[in-house]
Amino acid sequence: MTNNAGGGASTPGALPARESSGVLSIALIAINVLVFAVMVIKGVSFMNPTADSVLKWGADYGPLTLRGQWWRMFTSMFLHFGIIHLVFNMVVLANIGPFMESLLGRAAYLILYVVAGLGGGALSLAYHPSLVSAGASGAIFGLYGGLLGFLLLHRNVIAPEVLKSQTNSALIFVGYNVVYGFARPNTDVAAHMGGLAAGFVLGLFLVPPFSQEERAPQGARNAAAILLGVALVAVPVLALPKPDDFQGEFKRVADADEKALTLYNASLDKWKAKQLTDQQFEDIIEKQIIPPYHAERESLAKLKRLPESQTEMAAKLVQYMTAREDGWALLADGVRTDNMDKIKQSNEKSKEADLLVGGISDDKK
Repeated sequence: MTNNAGGGASTPGALPARESSGVLSIALIAINVLVFAVMVIKGVSFMNPTADSVLKWGADYGPLTLRGQWWRMFTSMFLHFGIIHLVFNMVVLANIGPFMESLLGRAAYLILYVVAGLGGGALSLAYHPSLVSAGASGAIFGLYGGLLGFLLLHRNVIAPEVLKSQTNSALIFVGYNVVYGFARPNTDVAAHMGGLAAGFVLGLFLVPPFSQEERAPQGARNAAAILLGVALVAVPVLALPKPDDFQGEFKRVADADEKALTLYNASLDKWKAKQLTDQQFEDIIEKQIIPPYHAERESLAKLKRLPESQTEMAAKLVQYMTAREDGWALLADGVRTDNMDKIKQSNEKSKEADLLVGGISDDKK
């Protein structure tokens, strides 16, 4: 863990100590670890959690965040997609965190960390709102961005050996995120860049200069940074388009499909075994199976403002559900009118639906 170099403010290459215990950094690490431990205890995967499982704990997700659950921009900073994601972020935070805490002071450090994380969330929502996003990476990128912003205006303040150590740490951190991005295609690069940019802006004014005559009241600096954080939450939530919730609708469609097929297959078996009359079988299809299924298909078809991949998936699901529903309607009509042609057409529609759902399953792999 790197600490600040001691010395007077007037000595080039030396940095005065300022609350260098790193207590806030330790607290942030502890919170991240504790939250992950509780998630795992409650059943979230230790190595590779699903997006849905992390979403339930407060991950950032445009269709929810932009429709009023703005707090997800904050809670998502303390959630991670598995132990590797957590450990690497915490190791880097343990390195850069205490150093930046000593550079800024505790209050400004905490503001930088949180506001940079919010900046990452804001850019993520603007760039790909349909991605479930979580992790401390945006806030950590913000710490490095803050250091860059400070160095732009105050060169030769940090001891060369300390700066070299932090530079090496930054390169490792960025390198890891590049590799992790290739390994996990849904890595939220926008959140990283948003955190870096927000941190850089804050680094230009949040760190108080070490000469007394250049200092402005730190309270005013902190207040300005907090206002930026508020804006980074308010502007996306109020101004960005509200995408529809494809993932939530997909789960509802899957549930409706399972219930409908279970009831249909059970009723079909009873009808074939003469345990249901023709009229009872028709009523089950037309009154219990088709109406809720049709309503769910209509809800799916009305989804808007989706990314291309989800738009394509939604279209395929609608096509599948239409074939399934048409098959049931043809069977009910065929049984009512004793029309074997319609019953045969119903069987063809069922085969078509089976092929379509098989293609959808292959696309998801």
